[in-house]
Amino acid sequence: MLMRRALACAVVLMAGCARNARPEEAALAAAQEPELVAPRYEHIFLMPVERALAEATKLLSENGWVLKPMEDPKYLLTEWKSAQIGYESWGWSSDGDHTRYFVAGEPLGVRRSVVRIFRMKRVAFGNDAELRYDGHTGELVPKHLLMDQIEQSLRRKGAPVDLAQRERDTAPWVELDGAIQGTRDLKLERDLTLRLESRPSLETLTGTLRLTRDDAFARDPSFYLKRWRQEVQEPCERKVQGFQPMLRAGLTVLVGEQLGTREVPAAVGDLLCEAAGAGLGVTVGLSIPQKEQERIGRYLASAGGPPDQDALLSGDFWRKVQQDGRGSRAMMDLIDRARALRAAGHSVSVVAIDTDMNHGSARDARMARAVLNARTARPRDVLLVLAGNAHTRLVAEAAWNEDFIPMSRHIAETDKALKVLEVGYAQGRRWGCDLAPNAELECDVMGITPGPLVAAPAEGPPAIRLIPTLDDDDGFHGFLDVGALTASLPAIALRGHESPTPATTPAAVAPEPPAAPSGPKATTPGAVAPEPPAAPVPR
Repeated sequence: MLMRRALACAVVLMAGCARNARPEEAALAAAQEPELVAPRYEHIFLMPVERALAEATKLLSENGWVLKPMEDPKYLLTEWKSAQIGYESWGWSSDGDHTRYFVAGEPLGVRRSVVRIFRMKRVAFGNDAELRYDGHTGELVPKHLLMDQIEQSLRRKGAPVDLAQRERDTAPWVELDGAIQGTRDLKLERDLTLRLESRPSLETLTGTLRLTRDDAFARDPSFYLKRWRQEVQEPCERKVQGFQPMLRAGLTVLVGEQLGTREVPAAVGDLLCEAAGAGLGVTVGLSIPQKEQERIGRYLASAGGPPDQDALLSGDFWRKVQQDGRGSRAMMDLIDRARALRAAGHSVSVVAIDTDMNHGSARDARMARAVLNARTARPRDVLLVLAGNAHTRLVAEAAWNEDFIPMSRHIAETDKALKVLEVGYAQGRRWGCDLAPNAELECDVMGITPGPLVAAPAEGPPAIRLIPTLDDDDGFHGFLDVGALTASLPAIALRGHESPTPATTPAAVAPEPPAAPSGPKATTPGAVAPEPPAAPVPR
């Protein structure tokens, strides 16, 4: 699946990906994964139930299970698998341990669903004698009568299967030919979640296409960032644990992210503030096309008021229809933090390092040249580069192209002290693009679940964790832990940028949907909004 998804990066509008852990990485880390514990609430997938069940079908088939036809498409049922276990009890021997899987999909809305996976088990017994002695009655009892007594006793001890449904009646798919027990398979459910929510983040490029859209509408004052009103233009509230020992003039740090979150650009902003507060010059490299550099430069020199923000967002990068997360509100806010620090007298610059004219290795080579040019221009600056982790990891390969050479490899040839940080995070939400089953590109709020390799605590301030030695298979030097992720919508969406309401679990709540501009011809990514948040579903 990752291979098929990653191949989308070769399509005209898609030329890059941010990725989660590779399958082999996840397999190595899984050996150290703690025992899974059933959460208090069900995990809600931000996709139609049919799509989630289609992936569950592939997962079961790949694990060797054969599915039986079901009249209701919201349910999946496999054939029984038997294993001779030879267990003996009171003269009886087990004929086999029979196992099957039952999957129940529950739609909560057009783009919300819950999938429960049950492992069903029954044990069949046989007898190697035609008559057995009954210790209670003192009589010899025929084999089939004693088997009936055992089966009836087992049935009386409990319901055949509890499917966690509201009704308690025996479901029609349960075959009452023996005692059956059903339990939630947390391991298989987690495997399904990783398949659905650890996909590469597809990046969309506009190429030479000039977008035409009517931006002649008035934004409500609540839309605009408010930092320009502050008397002290230096919003540095947090320090990143572990950054101070690394901090020095000329330091270069690449941060590999999953696109479309609030937390990652905010953490890079914290690094920016800390470095500037230490009296060092700072350059921030962002995965924005270089043709936006002039607008960014003008914005950094401006007061940051509403007209200045409108001017920044007037470029095609921010207004394209397929917003992949790089043009998020959080990225706009990061640029504004750099402007505010510069207004406060610090030596801060922002460099657009990306291109819309190339893809694959050629694109990464151009990105690397932009980074190295920034380093040459300001050799003693702390250089912080934020990009999708397919560009930052030092591994010279990609699922969609074995010959792919990432940006980081070019930079490392010149800067031997380069540090590469992978973002560590906890389960949450992001804004991103993915391919629908019909091969159409979908950009919307999506769930994101970390593999064992990049999993981090859900709470706490950002922190850097360096690993002792660079692993050639991993391609990074440590982690920038940012906690549970929340989605940052496209910067031009008129609503949906408010801080999310605290919830018991980030997987149970999505951010408020954005609103379309008020102009009659205007459109905005995010205008087709996710449904209102659904209440958490108890397990």
